[in-house]
Amino acid sequence: MIALYIVLAVLLFIFLLLLVKIQIFFEYSDKLKLTVKYLFIKKTIVAPEEKPKAKKAEKKPKKEPQQQEKKKEKKKKQSYLSKLKDKKGISGIVSIFTSLARIASGLLKNVFKHIVIKRFDVDIVIVGSDASDTALKYGKLCAVIYPSLNIILSVTDTKDYKISVMPDFDDDAKSKVKVSSYAYARPIFLVYHLLIAGVKILIARAKL
Repeated sequence: MIALYIVLAVLLFIFLLLLVKIQIFFEYSDKLKLTVKYLFIKKTIVAPEEKPKAKKAEKKPKKEPQQQEKKKEKKKKQSYLSKLKDKKGISGIVSIFTSLARIASGLLKNVFKHIVIKRFDVDIVIVGSDASDTALKYGKLCAVIYPSLNIILSVTDTKDYKISVMPDFDDDAKSKVKVSSYAYARPIFLVYHLLIAGVKILIARAKL
């Protein structure tokens, strides 16, 4: 009987923990910062890389092959968003929103319904090689990003948002992307719908 009470107490404790909301803070402006807070624990999952301080030139011994490989691996460990931006510019960042929109309108739609977005700010400035190129890129960007963001905002419980996509015809201007968001969700709903989604995937694969 005591063992049953212990089990029930543990289950109740887990249930209460699942009711506590997980808070997510997201910032992107050339560098990505992603912070998660749960109860009294606040953890920065992805932090902006700090530039190393300049040191006096010193003769360093030749590094062993293993050390050189480790150094190469560290350089490769670049955030997914940074890689996209370096490779594709703004279109690489925008592709994140299109991917999220597909997920939000697909199998995980019920999961996104339980995500509460308290603040969602997007500021994009597009610049081309000349005025006609800027106008063309601006048109293509709007045709992609607005439908994607509308899906994300309509599926989630969004309280406040601000979206600005503007062309800049100044020759000295540069394209930029700034995203800032604060959202939260209660784990119990996410776990429930993720389990259902997992079962559906297993059933679908079993039928193949």
